[in-house]
Amino acid sequence: MSALADDYNLRPFFFISLGGLLFGYIIGITGNVVTSGQLQCPDGWTGPVGSSTSVGYRQCYYFSALEVGILASLNLLGAFLSSLVCFKFADDLGRKLEVQIGAVLYLIGAAVAALSPVLWGIYAGFAIYGLGIGFAMHAAPVYIAEISTAKVRGTLISGKEAMIVFGMFLGFSAGVAFHDLQFHGWRFMIGAAALVAAAMEVGIAFVAESPRFLVLKEVSGAVPDEACALRGEAAAALQRFRRGVAREEVEQELAAIREELKTTVAASTASSLGALQYPRPLVIGCGLVLLQQVTGQPSVLFFATNIFKSAGFGAHAAAMSSMGVGGVKLLATLFTVWQVDNYGRRPLLFVGIAMMTAGLAILSAAFCFRACEVPGLELWECNANDVVLPKRWASLTVAGLMVYVSGYQVGFGPITWLMIAEVFPLQVRGSALSLAAMVNFGSNMLVTLLQGVLQEALTPQVVFMGYLGMCIVSFQFVYSFVPETRGKTLEEIERLMVAHKGQ
Repeated sequence: MSALADDYNLRPFFFISLGGLLFGYIIGITGNVVTSGQLQCPDGWTGPVGSSTSVGYRQCYYFSALEVGILASLNLLGAFLSSLVCFKFADDLGRKLEVQIGAVLYLIGAAVAALSPVLWGIYAGFAIYGLGIGFAMHAAPVYIAEISTAKVRGTLISGKEAMIVFGMFLGFSAGVAFHDLQFHGWRFMIGAAALVAAAMEVGIAFVAESPRFLVLKEVSGAVPDEACALRGEAAAALQRFRRGVAREEVEQELAAIREELKTTVAASTASSLGALQYPRPLVIGCGLVLLQQVTGQPSVLFFATNIFKSAGFGAHAAAMSSMGVGGVKLLATLFTVWQVDNYGRRPLLFVGIAMMTAGLAILSAAFCFRACEVPGLELWECNANDVVLPKRWASLTVAGLMVYVSGYQVGFGPITWLMIAEVFPLQVRGSALSLAAMVNFGSNMLVTLLQGVLQEALTPQVVFMGYLGMCIVSFQFVYSFVPETRGKTLEEIERLMVAHKGQ
């Protein structure tokens, strides 16, 4: 960590990655927001039940599995829509402004959802919050990659993933802390995000723009006076990000970036569709984010609390167990942050996918032994709250889930966004990463929306077996398409991708 402090001012990283923390936080609290006794009416509730138009601050509602999926998917829908905006305008907005817009939308969305007395207002707040996710998560990996040195770039971008996981842990913790505040504890969970968003907005105002983005604007046809101003701003920004480095070295690095960009800009079409000129990085980026979602782990997290309930734990114990999942995920992510620039990207992907496969095999086997605890009732006749696992399998289920989510955090979680930030050439990085983000949020939204429905229609064990099959596909994809980028500068990686342009 001392080496990081010498090469990089960690304050910019912290404020940029708060967008990731807020993304993880909404994942962590969603299962606790829609659980029984919060937004959803308690089991056996005989009091009034809210509707889509009823007004009040102590209302509860009955949701079907599909309706729960829709609510959990609203922030992903917002993220998908803002990724569309980024596809067209990201390279006009700049990295810093994107993060600032994301922070404002986080703040508005959290405030609207927490303070709304009507259900449609809560839905609107979740969707606005999702718009913030799209902007913040699009800008963060690019911003961090462009202001980092090659030897710490992997650690810092993976560190952004650690912030996401820490946010999940905080979300699970908030679920425990406010669990006993019936009907309105969820409002405190969501409202807390508004405070973090406000801190993010204030902090990012004091962070410089990406020097590489400024050089890109300079060499992309700026008039002489504007080009001179951009050149000076880029030099000042890079000097701030290279704390303690001699001015001469900073100027040499800036000159190398400028020369590389002149070549790339001259050979590329300056439009949002320019990303399509680079099929290899598009296949790598979009393939990784798609497999990241269809192997199931993100959707499992949205429903972590209820999964523990179905394994036989009580409501409060389920929330505590979800905290345990968050803690294990955080430890696994910190391992990757620590080792990614030593072991490389491909080895960690292989190890992570292997762990996910093993965990899914355990989950698939364990859920075959579910039974109804009400005497005389078959499983298909049983209320979901009465479905349990034999005691010996319940513990194994938790262990399998821990292995599963740990594997995700060793591999797909941090490495996917690291690879996306590295493989796309700077000239098209904004629009190309937007395409990958749209695939990410679109597939995440679909998997999350259908999770509950699929588990009801196919049973959890069949769904887990489907995810296991996709893990096997992931092995082959990484082996065939994903290159090793450890230790290379962004310009060196760009030359590698340009060399394969059109292939």
